[in-house]
Amino acid sequence: MQDSDKKPKRKGKHAAASPEADFERVEAQAPIPDPEPNVPDDAEADEYDLLGGEGDVPIHLGKKKKSASGGSPRGERKSKRKKKRPEKLFSEKRLRRRRSLFEIMSATDEDSFFKPIRLFGHEIRFWPLFLLALVVMLVGVVIISNGNLKTVEQPVIVVGLPEDLEDYQILVLSDLNGRRFGDQQSALVREIENVGYDMILCVGDMVGKDGDPKPFYELLDNLKRPGRVYFICGDSDPGPFAETVRGTQGPLQELVLEDWILGAIERGAHYIDAPTAVEVGEAKLWLSPTIFLNLDVSAYREEWQDQMEQEEDGVVTGLRSNYATLPFTSYRNDQAQRFYSAVRDISATDLLIGLSHVVPEDDFIISAASHDQQSDSYLFEPELIVSGHYCGGMWKLPFLGAFYVPNKLLPRGGWFPDQEDVSGLSSIGESQVFITNGLSSTSSIPLLPFRVFNDPEIAVLKLTAKLPDNMLEEN
Repeated sequence: MQDSDKKPKRKGKHAAASPEADFERVEAQAPIPDPEPNVPDDAEADEYDLLGGEGDVPIHLGKKKKSASGGSPRGERKSKRKKKRPEKLFSEKRLRRRRSLFEIMSATDEDSFFKPIRLFGHEIRFWPLFLLALVVMLVGVVIISNGNLKTVEQPVIVVGLPEDLEDYQILVLSDLNGRRFGDQQSALVREIENVGYDMILCVGDMVGKDGDPKPFYELLDNLKRPGRVYFICGDSDPGPFAETVRGTQGPLQELVLEDWILGAIERGAHYIDAPTAVEVGEAKLWLSPTIFLNLDVSAYREEWQDQMEQEEDGVVTGLRSNYATLPFTSYRNDQAQRFYSAVRDISATDLLIGLSHVVPEDDFIISAASHDQQSDSYLFEPELIVSGHYCGGMWKLPFLGAFYVPNKLLPRGGWFPDQEDVSGLSSIGESQVFITNGLSSTSSIPLLPFRVFNDPEIAVLKLTAKLPDNMLEEN
């Protein structure tokens, strides 16, 4: 064999490189890896084992090639990452959530949150939905009932009633408390005018604790006969006296009474703060606050006369305190004088109606009949007393009536009262007491600021001396 066979072959220009040479070239181009990290012991070492060793790190060979489509591999990876789009308003995901709420409320299987309940031996399914529907219905009933006006007619039999007062109609309003029924009280005025009246008695809280007289003024401004309106103060109304006297000149009532009272008087209404006579043909009807029923008129008049004289002397001697109190004392003395004159002018044939916002106690009414009527010291027992304040108990239970009224002197402190103590006509001694349900709510029940199953009421009292047919048949 020739020596040329033992010599290594010369590599050509296009000869293939050996694997060892390729590895050396790639190793020279590859980045130098970081030194081996400190692998923690025990559990942490397992985590590093899961990540792989140094030899598992991929080696990037030169420049990345473009894909067949012309884009780069990095572009391909970016295209695979989908951007999170905002959820549509009516997407399937949202609809699934709504359906799931319905399923939660209506599910009845053993694993459901709202399991069926048994009532009177019957299994009730879907009860949460029924409960929700009941709440919605109750809210609707409250809204509707608080805006509906109800007219209640009540005959009042008065033995020996003068002929001119036969079928005399008295409208009773109470507890408006600054509320409106329609624009400019249009609904309330329309109902009143449709019923007809000879007299309107407003028995307190027509303004209320907020002191806004505009709703009451709107009622007076739109009535055809505001001169037939007679009103008293309620326990929530401002006043009746102003905090400070207004100047030193003018009528006493303009100096000392609250603004809302003066505004009502300017609109034609009559403020009743002492016994007042109303002539009806040949008959005479008296209106009086019930506070005067058990007062000795002579002692009452003397007390305020003496007080006024003392303050007048104080003004003369320069006592500044008497300057502020004398107008109020003079007004109270004028009340006592009107009271004194009424006791002497009223006759046994006249009709006396007592006005009281808060219902008087039974003992107070009965005591009015015990006074000696021949002494001219007391008013005689009234034939009728008209009151409000309770607002029908605010919340009424169907077929049961009101379950609370704000009167601690009633049995059980006012809880579950007899319904005749809540509203309507009843008799105490020789007097009849009428309690109206009123028009709005009372601040005496702060936790119940609205009415339930208790429509606002306009009461119509019709005076008569005729006994009903059923009473005649019993006799």
